[in-house]
Amino acid sequence: MGKKIITILLALLTLNMVSAQVLYLDTELSTHFDNTEHTGSDVGESRTVFAVRATPTLGYRFDKHHSVVVGTELLKDFGSANYMDSAKFIAYYEFNNGKYAANAGIFQRNKLVGEYSRAFFSDAYHIYNATVQGVALRHTGGRGFAELAVDWDGLYSPQTREKFRVLAAAGGKFADILYAGGAFSMQHFANKSTFYGNVVDNLLLNPYIGVKFNAFLDFDIRLGALISAQRDRRTDEGWKAPMGGELFLRMSRWGVYVENNLYVGGGLTPFYATIGADDLPYADNLYTCDPFYGTTHKVYNRTGIGYSQAFAGDRVKIKAEFALQYNGQKLFCQQLVGITATICPTLYDKKNHKK
Repeated sequence: MGKKIITILLALLTLNMVSAQVLYLDTELSTHFDNTEHTGSDVGESRTVFAVRATPTLGYRFDKHHSVVVGTELLKDFGSANYMDSAKFIAYYEFNNGKYAANAGIFQRNKLVGEYSRAFFSDAYHIYNATVQGVALRHTGGRGFAELAVDWDGLYSPQTREKFRVLAAAGGKFADILYAGGAFSMQHFANKSTFYGNVVDNLLLNPYIGVKFNAFLDFDIRLGALISAQRDRRTDEGWKAPMGGELFLRMSRWGVYVENNLYVGGGLTPFYATIGADDLPYADNLYTCDPFYGTTHKVYNRTGIGYSQAFAGDRVKIKAEFALQYNGQKLFCQQLVGITATICPTLYDKKNHKK
């Protein structure tokens, strides 16, 4: 019976390949540098991330809006003695008609369209976690967008905790310069198979309103709130609800920009140093945000000066930034450089045959 099922599946796959309209190669090569000088702060030590990532995938598109993609994500840390430090499988189905889209499987995180601040994901997190394992539904068009995604990034096993995250975002333009929206994350940080009763719930909501306009410079000014609800079911402390306000300002022209992000409120990582049932701190396993959002001094300001530009029809993107970070007591700094090149040649088109 099993052999018959496999034979049928192979036959269906072959038919799909024959009827595929387009066979294409989609490859992204990116180099990332992120140097954080945080020693002496209350959020961790200095750290340098320097890595190159290659994401070659092969896909075919059929019936205009349907695609199946298979590939890998390869990551190498500069200076590492390993030939390759990480190799991840990529395989997903995608529907996309230009207005509505859906992904199911393991796919690139850059397919998400939501506006998630560094209170959700740090720069380093994006480098080492560039894929989503789950599903995503999204709508773009007109004046707005919306998306819902589930990312299952932790297997219930003796070695790893069961972890998943629900992401939602929506936003729109309501006047010539006015926009509003919000982002939401619900993280479920659960047990290993070797213990029970150590589940942590971590919710974060970010409603915002802003304006974009041009007055020689391009301006983007956004005011939002960061509202958190967190609970460690292992203790009797109940829910914690740290929250605060966030003001973002960006001025740019010719690719050069200055941006400032001010957060005033409670530390959003109250369980960062908590030791779990596996005798390990929750730390970065639970919290994926910029660590300064956990400051205990009620304020965090980040000022960045940089250059961001796309070339060769958006196939090559370059970004470099120097940032000063203030935690209410001292100044710290961060340097970022990113270079990304993308190619997507068509290998076969049913209409034109071999390319």
